[in-house]
Amino acid sequence: MPSGGYRPGAGRPRKNISDKKLEGKPVSANSAGQPKPKKVNSKNVMADYFSMAMKECEKEVPSADVLRNEIEEYITARGCEGYVAPQTITDYVLNRQGFLACEAMNRKIGRMTKDLKLSPYVTAGSAYYKAMQGDFNLIMQIINRHSGTGGEEKNAFLELLTNRGF
Repeated sequence: MPSGGYRPGAGRPRKNISDKKLEGKPVSANSAGQPKPKKVNSKNVMADYFSMAMKECEKEVPSADVLRNEIEEYITARGCEGYVAPQTITDYVLNRQGFLACEAMNRKIGRMTKDLKLSPYVTAGSAYYKAMQGDFNLIMQIINRHSGTGGEEKNAFLELLTNRGF
């Protein structure tokens, strides 16, 4: 049977809704005339999961002040307190706190959902971990560059290049 063509009104005419109901066939909700309400998703999913995780695990996750003091003490011990930007430290602390909160939720509710899918805290935790790792690498690069006590020996070739002005 033809199902319709590119011309308006071409093809088999559609059945009346009341006839479909009499035959016992399901009627779609869109044809009833009421549009479905749009589902509004949050733009910042990581922040939503972070706030939920922090409410649930506030006793298990250290506060931002504790984490900040920890990294600032390390930076001061290496003699680089003026080189690392405060915003970089803040980003690192918040990302680490988010990662720890998501890991605490994963321990609490598990890594899998009922539908054998990954828990959203696994995804959010990995995003926090990647961001935290980037911030930590930046902090460590600054510390290694400006630290008076280098943990590694200087390469003779690189020392020669720096003495020549490269």
